[in-house]
Amino acid sequence: MTPRPPPEWTILYHGPLSFKGRGEFLRLMLEDAGVEYENSSDNLYGPTGVMDMFRGTPEDVDQDVAPFPLLFPPAIWHRPAQGDEVIVNQVAACLVYLGENLGYAPKSAAERARADCIMLNALDYISEGRRSFHPVEDKMSYKDQKEEGDKASKEFSKKRMPIYLHHFNKVVKKSGSHKPVAGGDHVTYADFALFHVLDASVVQFNTEFYDMAWDKCEVPALKEYYLWMKDRPNLERYFKSDRCPPFAGDSMM
Repeated sequence: MTPRPPPEWTILYHGPLSFKGRGEFLRLMLEDAGVEYENSSDNLYGPTGVMDMFRGTPEDVDQDVAPFPLLFPPAIWHRPAQGDEVIVNQVAACLVYLGENLGYAPKSAAERARADCIMLNALDYISEGRRSFHPVEDKMSYKDQKEEGDKASKEFSKKRMPIYLHHFNKVVKKSGSHKPVAGGDHVTYADFALFHVLDASVVQFNTEFYDMAWDKCEVPALKEYYLWMKDRPNLERYFKSDRCPPFAGDSMM
């Protein structure tokens, strides 16, 4: 029997796939494009793993085991039938690479500058939100610092989250709630980055514990934009499928 060839696209991320995490940024683009991919956590950890931050010692890191050195997940691994094999980590780098290959790249230097600005601000937002659930120690689980995390995340939802959302509302109004956020004629990686952090905001903070923070935030253009992106046909199918993992529920992840 002929061995099955490796998939063209692989997302390397923590497994088993029980929560969205940062890998979801990548999944949204692949799902919207309708291309096949797989999620894998194979060989991420330990002295011979591909993620240098999880290998243990500087001497272990010196060993070259991946097609290109990786530090943290998620990573995208692209093995096209023709052309160079590419493997990179960092959410922003992955989104830009996916955009170039799947038809979600900005068309001009000005549009690219706006797309990068929006994407990076969205990533800053979700990183700050996640940290609010881990105020004592970033590597410690939320459950082990729940009292402090609940206090800090409530503070985030009241003070910092509205600043970010009002900023994004102003950004969306520049192009319109039913148009690509970077101002071009098609969606880009910036749209998927912004949509995902909004989705995380709705799921994480629109609860009684957080005083329905999303509902109470007066950002009408942004809320329309969120629904516009959520209704994209391939994304809608993905959200209803068993391929779509849930949010962890304790860190915007």
